[in-house]
Amino acid sequence: MRKLATIFTSFFAGICLFIIPINQHSVLASNLPLTVNIPDGKNAQATSKGIKIDTETDGSVTFSGKTEANATIKIVKHGGNNGRYTVESDDNGNFSKSLKLATSTKKCRFDITATNDDDKSAKTSFTVTNTTYVKPVVESESASEISSSSSSEEGSSVNMSSSSTAPSNNGDMKTDQAGVIVGNARSKIYHTPDQQGYHMNSANAVYFNSEAEAQAAGYRKSLR
Repeated sequence: MRKLATIFTSFFAGICLFIIPINQHSVLASNLPLTVNIPDGKNAQATSKGIKIDTETDGSVTFSGKTEANATIKIVKHGGNNGRYTVESDDNGNFSKSLKLATSTKKCRFDITATNDDDKSAKTSFTVTNTTYVKPVVESESASEISSSSSSEEGSSVNMSSSSTAPSNNGDMKTDQAGVIVGNARSKIYHTPDQQGYHMNSANAVYFNSEAEAQAAGYRKSLR
């Protein structure tokens, strides 16, 4: 009898241990209902990853829908300036939230969920294209460099132009027709063939056969 009683006790204990996890698991299985309306926008398109829409003409988008009464609706924005927004549903479970995108935001995604106590809804996603997006205009460094380079080149061309005309104005003296010494009538300085200023404008050139002749005429020798 004692052995039989022990067998029945072990059998009923095993049944109790088997039932308790099943009952606990069934209590945890619950999802909060959430319905989000497709906002007023253009080109609404449902995809496997969510719904694609455009904003209103002023860059705004309104999310509205229905869930349980007094639930918290969380809206998470990804892209542009990331953000998190919340709104409470009314006593009938209705909610609405309007958001406006900055003109610097081209496209972003909104994930919407509802929570109430320990219950949470499935996620609804929207990919939103901003109709008021304006591409930022930034002056590139390369453009500035090109501009500055162009100015530099223009300056160089001017300098080159003036220097290219210099030989016709300042270096057209022909040495085979000149004496050994040439003086500048304007500066009263004479140059020997090995000096920098030997070639000059023929209009200013005065020719001498020797340094003594130049000095006698009131000229002094160039230092360069």
